Amino acid sequence: MLDGDKCGEALPDVIEVKAAGAGDLERLLQEFTAEMRAQFDLFRRLRAGAESLIDGADEGLAKLARADIKAATDAIALIVRTLEKIDALLRQLERDRLDAEERLMEARDPEVLRGEVEALIAARVEAELAARLDMAVAARMAEVSGLAEGRGPPPSP
Repeated sequence: MLDGDKCGEALPDVIEVKAAGAGDLERLLQEFTAEMRAQFDLFRRLRAGAESLIDGADEGLAKLARADIKAATDAIALIVRTLEKIDALLRQLERDRLDAEERLMEARDPEVLRGEVEALIAARVEAELAARLDMAVAARMAEVSGLAEGRGPPPSP
């Protein structure tokens, strides 16, 4: 647990995050993810640099390099766990958002929903009828155009 004296200015931000909306929290978690990725890359480079010092170095440098490797490995493990927790929080936020939308839909008046569905059906029927009417008019225009050019009426079926 962080000591209040050590975290200073960070503590009020954390408190504000808890009171903030889900969008603010999600954006903050995305920022944390980007920062954790940058830290992960840094520690991976530090570990690789320390590994190169072990071979052929004097015993003192090799000992320090091994300690650096262990510290970098521990930091990477912590970052990975943190990223996993951030991912879990983001997934939970998405589930909560979907649940809220579902509850909102369930709470709506059935008559209003019925009216919306009927309006959607009517719009679809009108669109289909307009398309069929356009096709019939185009066919009739082609027939009239053919008569005007002296081709005669189309054969009867």
